[in-house]
Amino acid sequence: MIRPMTQMTRSLPLIMAAFILIGCGSEASTAGAPAGGGPRAANVFVETLQAREFASRIEALGTLSPKEQVDLTLNAADRVQSLYFDDGQRVRKGQTLVSLAQREQRALVEAEEARVAEARQQLDRVNRLIESKAVSQSEVDQAQRDLDSTLAQLRAVQSRQKDRVLVAPFDGVLGFRQVSVGSYVQPGAVVARLVDDSEMNLEFAVPSIFLRLMGPGTDVTAQTDDLPGQIFTGTVASVDNAIDPVTRTVMVRAKLPNPEQSLVSGMFMNVTARAEARRVPAVLEEAIQPVGPRNFVFVVETRDGVDVAVRKEVQLGLHQDGYVEVKSGVAAGTRIVTDGIIGVRDGGAVKIQSPDILKPVTGGLSGPSSDALVRD
Repeated sequence: MIRPMTQMTRSLPLIMAAFILIGCGSEASTAGAPAGGGPRAANVFVETLQAREFASRIEALGTLSPKEQVDLTLNAADRVQSLYFDDGQRVRKGQTLVSLAQREQRALVEAEEARVAEARQQLDRVNRLIESKAVSQSEVDQAQRDLDSTLAQLRAVQSRQKDRVLVAPFDGVLGFRQVSVGSYVQPGAVVARLVDDSEMNLEFAVPSIFLRLMGPGTDVTAQTDDLPGQIFTGTVASVDNAIDPVTRTVMVRAKLPNPEQSLVSGMFMNVTARAEARRVPAVLEEAIQPVGPRNFVFVVETRDGVDVAVRKEVQLGLHQDGYVEVKSGVAAGTRIVTDGIIGVRDGGAVKIQSPDILKPVTGGLSGPSSDALVRD
């Protein structure tokens, strides 16, 4: 009889501890519940539905070409007398680049100038004689025609003289020089390539289904692996007038300013076009509850001084940067539940938490790191 009594005595503290734990659990389960015995309000985070900027994004691959590009050539055949540029030099419009031998052509110009001077003197003489009736009017007219003819011939030889001098047709940068001093050039022979890179053309193809979205003024951004980390912006200048029957794409040309001349013709670029830019109500993606083909959100409404969650169906649009365009279902200014949805029921009470409830804790936590975010 002594042994059983000893075992009961030893088990008595364990039995009492179990009753204490059961009592504490029942108190904890009722703590925080409404006085009337109803369900406990769910802790939620909300965000006011606001208008955000949305745009249809069209991504493509494009190639750069300069604003203007020309192969410089001469219209005359002769030897190169002088060169006034180096490879890769930047030149201004009207700057002299190449001069051919001028001795023979200069002599022709001087001869025509002498003929013009003689014809003008002859016209002056007959004009003086016409006053005294010494010559007829027909002789005056003939002298005038002779002067006009010699002036035309002078302009012709002067024009041929200008053809022996090559000048830059616009501001730009020159490529490699293709001639040397003393070399004989034929008409049409390329002297150098001149490129205007103050602004670049970015040409890319987009599917024809996006044709209605693309138009002059559409914003584009572009990046290239040749210049990592740099983003270039521009606008669409024109859209081609035909769709490729094989690829079903249409060519688009955008203009990219290039003030630092860092962009080079032929660069391969990743292009993003932003079409139909607009400001529309948008909600965080985490707030959306998809149910089959339908989508719902919980909005917070105040009823009799109590915040309750009401489930509403919404029509969605584009997804962008973690937000979803809301086309209909809720209006701007509505409070939307964004976190804590798992504990929310339709028509149930909710307790709105402040975003500041997440605060850093640097001590007293176990684990590999002592920094964490906890809720109050």
